This record gives sequence, C-alpha cells and structure tokens, in this order.
Amino acid sequence: MLSVHLEVYGPGRDVHSGAVSGNAPNPAFELGRLLGLLHDQDGRVAVPGFYDDAAPDPAGLRNALADLPFSEEDWLARSETGAITGEKGYTVLERLWLRPAVEVTSIIAGDALGVSRAAVPAVASADLSFRTVPGQRLEKIAEQLQEWVAGTIGDAYGFSLVPDLETAQEPYLTPDHPAVAALEKAMARGFNAERAGRMGNAGGGPAELLGRSLSAPVLFFGTGLVEDHWHDSDESASLDVLMDGALTLACFWDELATMQWEKGDDDGHLRQ
Repeated sequence: MLSVHLEVYGPGRDVHSGAVSGNAPNPAFELGRLLGLLHDQDGRVAVPGFYDDAAPDPAGLRNALADLPFSEEDWLARSETGAITGEKGYTVLERLWLRPAVEVTSIIAGDALGVSRAAVPAVASADLSFRTVPGQRLEKIAEQLQEWVAGTIGDAYGFSLVPDLETAQEPYLTPDHPAVAALEKAMARGFNAERAGRMGNAGGGPAELLGRSLSAPVLFFGTGLVEDHWHDSDESASLDVLMDGALTLACFWDELATMQWEKGDDDGHLRQ
C-alpha cells in the first residue's frame, strides 16, 4: 500500500469568481480531470509502466477463488457499494485479492466548510491509495506517478505530489508453506465447514517487513467482514465470527503441534 497526497495549484490566492470567472485557472477542474484520467476505458490504471513489474497471478489461485461460494448480488448487498466497477476481465474477488488498484480517498477544494465565498480556489487536493502486488515496488510507483502528473497536467497549473514512503508497505504474498495447510484445516474445524479456502493478504499490515526481518513466513487470518464497516463511525464485529475465529486459532496451534520440523538442509521443512 502507498498513500499519496496530490495538490494542484491555480491562482496565487482564492479569488472571488465574480472578478475572474471564465478566465482564472480553477484547480478543482484540473484535479478532477487528472483523477478521471487515472483509469483507461477498461478500468486499468493508466500511469505508464504501472503494470510492468507486476508478477503473474500465482498458479491455480484464480481457480481457487472461482471455487469460493460467491455471488455479485450478495456482494452488493453486504458491501453496500451500489454497483460493481473495475478492471475488465477479472472478477470481484480477483480484483480484490490479485490485482493492483488505486482509489481516491479524499478530495478538498474551496470552501469545504462554512458559508461559501463564491471564490475560485487557489488549491485543490486529493489523497490517493495505491494497492500493489508482488513484483511492484513502491518507490518506483511513486516515480511513475510523478512523471505522469508532470506530463499530463495543464500548462496553467502547478502541482505537488508527496508519497508517504514512511508508512508505505511493500506487497506480500502468503508463501506456500505447510503452516498454511494447517491453517486451512483449522479454519474448517473452527467454522464447522467441510472445507475452507486459504487465507491471503488483501489489506494492510507490514507483512513484508516482518517476514524479511524475522526470516519467517507471515500468515494472515482475519475475522472481519465487509459489512463490519471498517474505519467508519459505526464499525462493528460479528460475535459469532469472532468466536469461530478464536476456535480456529486454538485448532491452528493444535494442527501445528502435530507437525515436525525436519532438518536436512539449510532451510528445513515441515511435514505431517
């Protein structure tokens, strides 16, 4: 994940529209134009080179996602998104868990609060959130975006683009490790299901940093649902899912206890 703050500059100060309307460069229009150009007609991120380093989708994972019980009607009802959009050629789950993406999380221009002064704003700003995949590197994405904005923005405007590399998180792919199989079994037991899909990392968490620093695989197990309204004022959690999750973790330790660490090379491996 990479957060980016973009500011577009027009007049040297806020100017009453009655004095300059039709003549002054309005940064709100130019910011809107730039944001509209971030995607092409197929829903792909239009920044040149954005997909160049993206690793191919892991073998078999698209089939595994297709096997999950899912319907677009159920997704729309639970996510309250109203419609499904995005990159053509991919399903909802593939876009969520396999494909890179960018979202606008904030736009501010003019008199956002209080009485309107009917002024052309001097600055318009937006916050962007890039979700990347293995192979992509955050510093390179930031450089590509900087070059794209510089080459796309109109001559009448200035801009500032600040990537938050301090809080950025490099992409992480859950490894094919025996402990993942143990977690899969534990989930089936914890949720009393005949079988369970394998958990992956679709959100935040400094997994790449942890895995690299500890030289150990990082596994994800979540109990959050899209209808829990994460980060909103009415965020909630399902008690039933939390309890099943707690049971899953207990079963996970039990599954790990049945495995042995076999040393025969520098890496070693787990076996049943």
